[in-house]
Amino acid sequence: MYGVSFKALALVILGTLAIMSVQPMRVSAMPLIQQQNSPDVLHPHPSPHPKFFSGKTLIERRDAGSNCQNLSVNDLKQLPGFNKLVQKAKHKHGKGKYTIKTNDEHFTGHSALICVNEPAKVTYNAGTTKSHYCQPTTADTQGTLTGTNGTVAVTVLQGVQTTAQYTISSAASMGLSDMFQTQVGFPAITDLFDFFTTSVTITNTQTQSFMTQHTAQTTLTVTMASVEGDKCEAKEVVQQCTIPSTGIIQLVAQGTAWWEYESRTGDNDNKDAGKHYAWMLDINELSIPDRSGYIKFEGNMEVVTKGNYNGVCK
Repeated sequence: MYGVSFKALALVILGTLAIMSVQPMRVSAMPLIQQQNSPDVLHPHPSPHPKFFSGKTLIERRDAGSNCQNLSVNDLKQLPGFNKLVQKAKHKHGKGKYTIKTNDEHFTGHSALICVNEPAKVTYNAGTTKSHYCQPTTADTQGTLTGTNGTVAVTVLQGVQTTAQYTISSAASMGLSDMFQTQVGFPAITDLFDFFTTSVTITNTQTQSFMTQHTAQTTLTVTMASVEGDKCEAKEVVQQCTIPSTGIIQLVAQGTAWWEYESRTGDNDNKDAGKHYAWMLDINELSIPDRSGYIKFEGNMEVVTKGNYNGVCK
């Protein structure tokens, strides 16, 4: 009996030790399965607050030469009306600490852009007329044709050809170094050329240059009567003009920006909206002047016009 009791007691002791060695493992494992916090939700978009997400920013630029480029946070701060956005954020969501983001990867449907507003406007220097900047000359067609008795045909070009070379004299404070594609409109000059537009790609950097070209010419055939041995040629009036001018390109910001707060905050204008980490502000609510920047350029336009031809055989 005694031997049996001792054995049973030993088994009891060993069992107790086994339980004691296992139990602490169960206790230490409990903190590893705590439920993870759910992201804050500002319906219907999750907040990209760094408490829950990496907070990466979408920095990929659009194609070079597009009429729009991404608006960075620094660009946003350069807007004339930026302080109005700041005051609106304080009014609606309080004075808590925040970080501003644009084009965040978690809100791809809410972009912020800088876009060319309208075709660039060119202005000629005061008093610009063809008599001030144009020199008329008479030019012969290239080469002559020697005919026999009958008629001779000589080909001539009529119309206008322009080449304008401009330099950025003042860059816009937003979108610096970005490339934009736009139209440039040239007002008509009486008896020289009609209004026309050309497409250009410019870089928003002071001292950068760009060039525009425009050709509106037609080919005409001059038919002249000749006798054997005559040389026939077409003479036409050619005007060569150098016209100084300036231009301006308006850039306008549009889209949305995000104010991300360190603590959840509500909307004073909508008490039912709840409290969230991130709130969206509409840049478009600013007036056009409050969200605009301007690129200014200056230079010369070289113009060659051909017309008023006549044929001569001798």
